Amino acid sequence: MPPLQIKNILDHIRAYHDRLSRRLAEFSQHESDERLTLLLKYMARHEHNFEEALSRYEGDHEKGILNTWLNFIPEAAVDDALRDMPLQDDMTADQILASVLSFDRTLITFYRQLANQTAIPRVQELCSNLLDMEQSKDRQFSISVQGLSDQ
Repeated sequence: MPPLQIKNILDHIRAYHDRLSRRLAEFSQHESDERLTLLLKYMARHEHNFEEALSRYEGDHEKGILNTWLNFIPEAAVDDALRDMPLQDDMTADQILASVLSFDRTLITFYRQLANQTAIPRVQELCSNLLDMEQSKDRQFSISVQGLSDQ
């Protein structure tokens, strides 16, 4: 894997969240169960908000950290997870939600690996913050899915 700059990694991850948000919004338009429609719209909005938060986060950090080059980025794991996230039109809501949660957990692993593989304190802090954001989102999604299952 060639070296990447932090800003390229963040751009890459923002693009994933943007595509996921759009796809979830599409699914919500075709869902007949109103509760599932609301959940899919909530998840789409949350993905969109997360993508915007990453953009603001990127804008708030000094250019030095964003221009930092990193070697041995486990980006392939994220690419594989997205490629393996088969968001097809004929999927059930449960399958869609399971795919989204699985992808979020892949990102959590990615951020953890990235934080552990760098010796640069500011990059570790950035990755730890992204990890915290992703874990919080994952918990919120899990609670929402659990609430839907209880009804």
